[in-house]
Amino acid sequence: MTASKVAPTGREARAEGESGSMPRVLVVTNKWPSPTRPAFGSFVAAQVASLRDAGVEVAIHVIRGDAHLAAYLTDVPVIARKVREFDADLVHAHYGLAGWSASWQRRPLVVSFCGDDLLGTPGMTGRLTWKSRVAIRMSHRAARRADAIICKSENLRQALPADEDRRRAVVVPNGVDLTQFHPGDRLAARARLGLQPDAALVLFPHAPDQRAQKRFDLAEAAVALAALQLPGVQLLPVSGIAHEVMPDWYRAADCLLLTSRAEGSPNTVKEALASGLPVVSVDVGDVRHWLHRVSGCEIAEPRADALAAAMVRVLRGDRQVDSTPVLQELDQALTASRIVAVYRSLLPA
Repeated sequence: MTASKVAPTGREARAEGESGSMPRVLVVTNKWPSPTRPAFGSFVAAQVASLRDAGVEVAIHVIRGDAHLAAYLTDVPVIARKVREFDADLVHAHYGLAGWSASWQRRPLVVSFCGDDLLGTPGMTGRLTWKSRVAIRMSHRAARRADAIICKSENLRQALPADEDRRRAVVVPNGVDLTQFHPGDRLAARARLGLQPDAALVLFPHAPDQRAQKRFDLAEAAVALAALQLPGVQLLPVSGIAHEVMPDWYRAADCLLLTSRAEGSPNTVKEALASGLPVVSVDVGDVRHWLHRVSGCEIAEPRADALAAAMVRVLRGDRQVDSTPVLQELDQALTASRIVAVYRSLLPA
């Protein structure tokens, strides 16, 4: 009598299933939107949504490291338990600190590095804070333990200290939901947001108190100089806005201004381009990769006079850009497919 084969279950069943089957992924992140901080980690939530749209089964574990630094340690056994309960095929950690916490469980690990986890966070003196120095060391360990590494930009890949890690890291910028971020009626957007219809609004996509890293003082000085040539130019700081509301802010503005000291792949630049909004930026992160292909945008030296001159040129133009040359690359559906390819590379054929 021939023994019948026992049907495989769980991860074994998926491994033996069709080659096109999607993995089960536990996403571990220390950045995730909440009612009190609706914009915090919105780029992670958007990527998770795109992966689910692609058919990936995703569960989420949020480390509340912003409330208690000890959470990165105390959540280590919690993550291991959730991996078992969800029967995850792999774990995808967003941000280096989350990667450190996720590196102690035994399933394949993907770590996405986003910016200051590898570049650090400058204080008011311009030197890196001690907390960010610790975070960088923990991120380095997460990279060493990871089975796959995703960096949002080439400068982040180069910031990895080990040659082996730089060789195996792939650069996959966050994508943009093109169904939400697209050109629209400027005056209608301003009416919905209660903004002046005739002002020249320069969108600054960070909080004014982020002077050390985002250099709000530089943005203020640049706009003040631009206003000497174009009366009516106003700086419009925007932060803490729910992601689904942001498209109207891009449509309402006349240009975006980015003055950051350091960035990986700033999502605001890509969302602005998808919305048809011109961008004036310092040469930071992967900004040049996007702006050099879109007419009507400018990269300037990090000086108030240089940024002001660039803004004046942009604001005297159409105040609308054609993002067609980069639109396909911006689509978050493409990003999701590239991430799925990383997942598949770690699982049995």
